[in-house]
Amino acid sequence: MTKLTVHQMENTKQPTLANGKICYVEIPAIDATSSSTFYSNVFGWKIKTRGDGATAFTDGINEVSGAWVLGRKPATEPGLLVSIMVDSVDATIDAIKANGCNIIKQMALSEKEQIAWFTDPAGNVVGIYQHPGGGHGKICYVEIPAIDIEASSNFYGAVFPWSLRDKGSEHVAFDDSVGVVSGMWVKGRSSSPEPGLLIYIMVDDITIAADTIIAHGGKIIQPIGADAPEITARFSDPAGNVWGLYQEPG
Repeated sequence: MTKLTVHQMENTKQPTLANGKICYVEIPAIDATSSSTFYSNVFGWKIKTRGDGATAFTDGINEVSGAWVLGRKPATEPGLLVSIMVDSVDATIDAIKANGCNIIKQMALSEKEQIAWFTDPAGNVVGIYQHPGGGHGKICYVEIPAIDIEASSNFYGAVFPWSLRDKGSEHVAFDDSVGVVSGMWVKGRSSSPEPGLLIYIMVDDITIAADTIIAHGGKIIQPIGADAPEITARFSDPAGNVWGLYQEPG
């Protein structure tokens, strides 16, 4: 299997393919075996070794895939913050601690909704989110640092077919194009200008997407073709956060 071809993942449920889907996450690791064992034990992620030797995963509902990468600085500060849905925050906290990692924040959003932040075996800060009727182990939410929330949300709304909610406020939220991953823009948090924890967005045509990013004030920081034969590129948004683009072959 090639690096990012999500439809070839071994699972009974095939992931959705669509323009604007948050589809893939690269997670910095010091030791891929330690990190993959942790995420498998705590969240039930399915782990496999790819043909190129990398340790890869699919999330709890087989919609977002990814891999652990060595030699990359861990995301030890909450810049771009990925959250994973869980059936129970309390039970998951117990599992995180039992697997040798730490909780750095916990709070209740409502009677039935809770969140917490933890550090994984490499020191990456990751969130967990408890919501009624969720899906344990699903990569569900992304918080995006912004200097100007209106400017950042307008950028993503123009480049990708994301649904935006509460436009014009300081609480603009989004759903990706398939409604699997949601999120919001947050102020007062440092951006993620280096590709540590790197999130990829699927696009129909990577050349058109790159041109649209530039036209709306973003920058292409790794050109198309640098990961050949994979069809990828990297860009930075108005706040300087680095993301990946991915075009499905064929």
